[in-house]
Amino acid sequence: MQRRRVLVTLATSLYWGIAALTTDGVRAQTPAAPEAPPAAPPEPAAPAAPPPPAEQEKPHIAALLPTKSATFGKLADAVRRGLIAGASVSGPSALPLIVYPTGDDTKELVDTYDHAIRVGARLVIGPLTKAGVHAIAGSNAVTVPTLALTIPDSDVLLPDGMYAFGVQIESEARQMVKYALSQGRRRAVIIASDNSLGRRVATAFAEDWTRSGRLVVDQYMYTTDQVALKKIKDGITIGNADMIFLALDAPRARSIRPYLGKILPTYGTSQVFMGGGEVVGQHDLNGVTFVDMPWLLMPDHPAVITYPRTQGIFASYEQERFYALGIDAWRLGQVLLESGFNDAGTLDGVTGYLTPGGGRQFTREAIGAQFVQGQPKLLNPVSGR
Repeated sequence: MQRRRVLVTLATSLYWGIAALTTDGVRAQTPAAPEAPPAAPPEPAAPAAPPPPAEQEKPHIAALLPTKSATFGKLADAVRRGLIAGASVSGPSALPLIVYPTGDDTKELVDTYDHAIRVGARLVIGPLTKAGVHAIAGSNAVTVPTLALTIPDSDVLLPDGMYAFGVQIESEARQMVKYALSQGRRRAVIIASDNSLGRRVATAFAEDWTRSGRLVVDQYMYTTDQVALKKIKDGITIGNADMIFLALDAPRARSIRPYLGKILPTYGTSQVFMGGGEVVGQHDLNGVTFVDMPWLLMPDHPAVITYPRTQGIFASYEQERFYALGIDAWRLGQVLLESGFNDAGTLDGVTGYLTPGGGRQFTREAIGAQFVQGQPKLLNPVSGR
């Protein structure tokens, strides 16, 4: 028993001795775990991505043209080419031209207009369509000079800073009223195409004609029916009327003219002129007086030959006329930037004489001509042309 007590005491003493050695920091007699490698320093935080740079302003002239429109795309492209032609002969101080393609959606148009101004447009040329002009005019967005390329409807007021210039045939009809009056005509017969343009041109002529105190004796729609043609011919007599106004395009005018005879003076607009390549057909129009732009009637004039011609580019004279519109739009834009609308004076343009008028609109006076042997001959050329 005593021996057993001694063994217990020795075991107890040995346990506490080992424990004391361990707690005093002496390594215990067991394999030590390998030391952990020092922790890698934390990676520096990635710098925050810079905000996208704001669009930098670049002073320029913006052209808003519906080149994406299925209806107006070809005419818009002709205007674009004309603007580039105008810019090509400008001095080095002229602002660069940037074309902003648009479609038929007026909201897209207004958004594009706002964008062009945000990125530095100092002048806007366009829109080209009436719907576009009306949208910009009513948007309260006009803050730089803006030159619309069509005349708005009479009930649409252009805001401050917005101006209009166009080559509408209605203005040519009104010019023919003045010319016919200067020749003493008093009683008119109107023959018009049965389409929107024909009716508009006929209405423009009739309104100014009757406003001047003259009489529209009859108005007929274009026809190829023999009975109706005979009725028209019988109704046009020297005692009943002293002139005929054709609100017709060239093919219709050439078709109906032989039935009308050549006794009464006959007038038309640029619609009746198809160009030098149609001389044979134009013999039917001999004696017809009309107006058109210098770009087509006076190709050798110094003011016209300044700009590149477009042989083989366009399929129609209508596109040629819109090319000329682009040239004069560029020139008027320079005038607006340099002197403003009220001090613009008269511009001897390739589309005609352009003068500031009422309603912030530039009026256009085209050039008079008459068909002789199938070719247009100028009537009383204005001094300086």
